[in-house]
Amino acid sequence: MTTSDILLQLKHFYPLNFTSVELLREGGSRTYCAWCGKEKYFLKVIPFAFGDSAKQSIDILLYLEEKGFPSPYVIKTISGRAYVKGQDKGSILVLFEHLEGEEPEADDNIELTGELIGKLHHIMRTCSVSLPEHNKEYFIDRYLKILKQMRYDESKLNKFREYGDYLWSRVENLPRGFCHGDLYPGNLFKTSNGNYYVLDFDTASYAFPLYDCVLFCNRTNYFDYNEEGLHKSKKTFQSFLKGYNRYSTLSPVEINAFNDLLAIYHYQLQATIIEIHGTSCVDEAFLDRQLEWLMRWRMQCESE
Repeated sequence: MTTSDILLQLKHFYPLNFTSVELLREGGSRTYCAWCGKEKYFLKVIPFAFGDSAKQSIDILLYLEEKGFPSPYVIKTISGRAYVKGQDKGSILVLFEHLEGEEPEADDNIELTGELIGKLHHIMRTCSVSLPEHNKEYFIDRYLKILKQMRYDESKLNKFREYGDYLWSRVENLPRGFCHGDLYPGNLFKTSNGNYYVLDFDTASYAFPLYDCVLFCNRTNYFDYNEEGLHKSKKTFQSFLKGYNRYSTLSPVEINAFNDLLAIYHYQLQATIIEIHGTSCVDEAFLDRQLEWLMRWRMQCESE
């Protein structure tokens, strides 16, 4: 769809006098700024392939709006719908309020953001939106299958497999519940008046709530190993929990699994990156560095 096509659809379906549409970013979805005179709105055009996760995300946002939780407000159509079907092969258009502000710094008010995420987990306990369940297949085995398909060295693959099985044995019985799934600081937004919003619920699942806390507090370097990363991450986690505990709690067993889930993050994220960009986005040398990272992480965690 061209911006002219999108503008026509907005004018037809929404009770607003749109005057122009400007492309902001292209990726899995395309994002636009839609203008009504001097007033701005944020628009996502989501392709058919991501339609199910997008509709799930919208349902979550509508529920959070009902509960008064700070997340992007979905603008409804004239008929009260939360999205519009696009003209190009089943895409959907979702219109949001425009928030003035910026992505917060990673260490900006950790206790307050911990409170926000604790509140999110608390509210989502009573949400009836159906979520996909993420287990070992998603967190560990996807990556191993990709490595096998890439004909990665069998002895190295076995090291990934052995550590993955070990990690899963340590986390598989952790409490399950709502998990945002991609809750790094870039998916928080700080408005110009100092309020924080949680963004992007497309990867939400029924998994480990602790995983959100681990991702948010992760201060390691994903590509280059540095022993200080573990200490910085655990220190951030301690500050985070002061706020998180006001609405939700983590058991001692969950707190002790922090290191394990941070390692599992490498399996999960690497699989997702390769699924999106294809196997050509990594080479054997990169995979070797990932293996080295995990082996050094394991050694440090077991020695401290």
